[in-house]
Amino acid sequence: MAQEVTEKIAVTGKVTDVNKEPIVGANVVIESTYIGVITDVYGNFKIEVPKNSELSISFIGYVTQRLTITEPVNLDIILESDMAELDDVVVIGYGTVKKKDLTGSIESVSGDLLVKSNNTNITETLNGNVSGVLVSKSSNRPGADMSMQIRGANSINSSNEPLYVINGVPSYSGMKHLNASDIESIDVLKDASSAAIYGSRGANGVVIITTKGANKKKGFSIDYSGSFGVKTPTRIPDMIGNKGNGLEYVDYRVALWKKKYGDASLSRTDFLTDSEKKRIRNGEYYDWLREISDQSYVTNHSISTSGGNETTSYSLGMGYLSDEGMIGKEQFTRYTANVGIEHRFNDIITTGMSSYISDNKTNHGSQDALLNAYFLPPIVSPYDDNGNYAFIIQPTSSKINPFIQNQNNIRETKAFYSNFSGFLEIKPIKGLSLKSQIAYQFDTDLYGEWIGKYTQQKGGVNPSEAYRSEGRNTNIVWDNILSYQNKFNESHRIDAIGLFNMQKDTHQGSGMRGIGLPYKSDWHAIQTADEITDVSSYYWESSMTSFMGRLNYTLLDKYMVTLTGRYDGTSRLKGDNQWGFLPAAALGWQIKNEGFMQDVEAINQLKLRLSYGKTGNNNLSHNITLTELGLSRYTFGSNGVNGFGISNVRGNENLKWEMTSEYNVGLDFGLLNNRVSGTMDAYTRETDGLIFNRAVGSLNGYSSVYQNIGKTSNKGIELTLNTVNISKNDFYWKTNLTFSLNRNKIEELYGDNQDDLGNRWFIGEPVSVIYDLKHLGIWQADEEAEATKYGQSVGHIKVEDVNGDYNLDQQDFQIIGTPSPDWMAGMINSFVYKNLDFSFDIYARVGGIYNDSFTYMFTAWDNEHWNKADVNYWTAENSSDEYQQVGAQSYHTQVLGQVSGTFVKVRNITLGYALSNSVLSKIGLKKLRLYSQVQNPFTFTDFIGSDPETIGENVNTQLSLYPMTFTFGINANF
Repeated sequence: MAQEVTEKIAVTGKVTDVNKEPIVGANVVIESTYIGVITDVYGNFKIEVPKNSELSISFIGYVTQRLTITEPVNLDIILESDMAELDDVVVIGYGTVKKKDLTGSIESVSGDLLVKSNNTNITETLNGNVSGVLVSKSSNRPGADMSMQIRGANSINSSNEPLYVINGVPSYSGMKHLNASDIESIDVLKDASSAAIYGSRGANGVVIITTKGANKKKGFSIDYSGSFGVKTPTRIPDMIGNKGNGLEYVDYRVALWKKKYGDASLSRTDFLTDSEKKRIRNGEYYDWLREISDQSYVTNHSISTSGGNETTSYSLGMGYLSDEGMIGKEQFTRYTANVGIEHRFNDIITTGMSSYISDNKTNHGSQDALLNAYFLPPIVSPYDDNGNYAFIIQPTSSKINPFIQNQNNIRETKAFYSNFSGFLEIKPIKGLSLKSQIAYQFDTDLYGEWIGKYTQQKGGVNPSEAYRSEGRNTNIVWDNILSYQNKFNESHRIDAIGLFNMQKDTHQGSGMRGIGLPYKSDWHAIQTADEITDVSSYYWESSMTSFMGRLNYTLLDKYMVTLTGRYDGTSRLKGDNQWGFLPAAALGWQIKNEGFMQDVEAINQLKLRLSYGKTGNNNLSHNITLTELGLSRYTFGSNGVNGFGISNVRGNENLKWEMTSEYNVGLDFGLLNNRVSGTMDAYTRETDGLIFNRAVGSLNGYSSVYQNIGKTSNKGIELTLNTVNISKNDFYWKTNLTFSLNRNKIEELYGDNQDDLGNRWFIGEPVSVIYDLKHLGIWQADEEAEATKYGQSVGHIKVEDVNGDYNLDQQDFQIIGTPSPDWMAGMINSFVYKNLDFSFDIYARVGGIYNDSFTYMFTAWDNEHWNKADVNYWTAENSSDEYQQVGAQSYHTQVLGQVSGTFVKVRNITLGYALSNSVLSKIGLKKLRLYSQVQNPFTFTDFIGSDPETIGENVNTQLSLYPMTFTFGINANF
């Protein structure tokens, strides 16, 4: 037996394609080892293998063959082209389609990529991985919300958020509550011909999320993913005097006071307090940002099981996430559960159900503790003489101790999300399916805030207060789907679907505030407050009924047609406007399958796509067609009386949906044995009948009215490119690249060809613009005479005088730019060497001008006791052209907040090691991979704040630091 195992057998052979052309560089490897050879220029190979071993013959773009070797043999191997990628299915709404038959613009993100990216909120993973998608972060605090735009902004007043369809339930709840390990795929429907299947809700694009459900795999398996990460602040903004350079701040304080109040001001008692002077003499400086921030931890665990037999399949997944913040009590925790069951009674009847539950809690942290840490100078200490935290730490300033603020200001959100669906499918004859599915979504959130007496808001004087609000939403959807698939005469293929759909959603909530509570009870005993205010409650519901049909027809595997039509009726509108028909058509041409392309070996895939469609945006307020009553409270004697009258806004029963029309042309390609593949898309879309809350004269008792007026357009280009750069026996390198640009424009406003200056809306310009004075630099010494004409001095801010009248006012305002990038790109490079894998992820946004409150606040403000950003200020010795002289009472300081949005990030670097099959078989595992990862290691930008992706964040409520995270993780399959 030992002799039989070790006996070597000589194997020779030749590897060719189906046209008998030799394949050069094909891998011929002994399975489960790294022993092998590659074919020569004639496709020949020679290798010795142990008897009864399995030989693997592979080459990129071709189907791998495996053969068991029992005796010496000369092999003639023919590898067939691997079209598996084209046979992959894409979720297109109410069904799937093979990639090769796809006529619209749809991109998919696999669950594996979501897991590898390790983002707490999976929405962030779409940035740079799906062309045409822009995800904006409100903050880097754990659990912070994110918003998404697909192919730019269509609407001016209404939402531009896409429709999210989670396990068949359409909603606008986003993806924060989802666990990456539970996701099978995310499919982004970008063009109107794809999104038209969702009719009046598809104008902003559609994001279809499919969680892992029951599959037909036999047996039983367990998957586990776990990771532990350490977060540390990176790119902490430079403030004057930080990192122990306290004398730098002292010099700044001296220069500031001299400039503002004269040299004699340095002898004033409020220039420096006695304790500040003492700390300066002793060299005791406090780095507020580095002291208040700290390392924190991220823990993530997911376990899932799946199994089944001939008739029943099931899956179960559970997850836990804890993401701590770096300031105070910030934290996001999430528990998830995912269940799927499918039972096949026979070949005709199948039933199943799925459910997804997510329970999470977000501690938002103190409102302005971090903001105070930026303001406080290094010559101030947080401690009193006894070494305890002091509340008032700078008597000359209004800023209180941020450590005390962290303890006495608590803001929490508890949210619960659930999604349940069940279906019954009947297939009476081959190719025909009747499926009825009912789905129910329920989500609720409870927000509470405690503002203690010893906070910045209360100043240690005013009584504490608490606020509590709660919202509850339900959504029930009933889908009845009739589908038919068939192939005729090997030339015609039909995939048709019909839908009848009903949906109803309800929304309710309440809120109240209590002022003057007798003890610290958070928001759980508001009834004990001295005064209860801001009491409110609401309830509203809406419903929709829809009919939809879609036909996919393919002729000779070359010519494809997709026709879609949806007829929607919504309760949010009135009369005949409740119903609307949304059509779409798309054509596809598989050029590679034409006879004249058969001999073009360098091209493996070439498909041209052309589409047109109309979609709507009914993500509108539920009451815009109604004129509501406004509540006013009056006092008569000792009694309070409620009075009602017409509110300031008049509804309009003639309102229609905002309608979007879009043309899309696309090209799918695969070159050089599919070592280079990708897609290119160009689109132009126009949105008409925008819903405006238009200001009118208040003669009739209201000041504005809703109307359908205005038109916007978006034009853009998108590219997705996948390359296999190296494919050797033991080394593999591939690159995934995305690129997109969008140009947004207001085409019409009120029909009179006039701009709306008050709202900063300009015909021919993007929806959002920065309209202000233009910053030209700083007045220099040789420009003193010119500066005097404007009442300015050397060292002050210089702006452009557009009309040349030496009077800088709104007549000199101009469009500076738009807070949208000129273009975006993402790139992932993946390497595999034997059992090692390595990857890094780069993301870039170029262009765009933003109004950033942080930059403005900490470069423009010259408060005599607060700190400031350590940037290049003008001095007599340093003629900076960026920032004004310290203490200079310059005008037009708002222009300092105009910052570029350009940045390049290395977002993710990962190194992993997978155990070999021989080791796994000994320990009873199917797969085991260990990895280490660092997120956000490098960022290249001119932005002086922490994270250029959060430019414009609300500094009063959302100000955050930027985390670098070091993670160790494990992926195992049993």
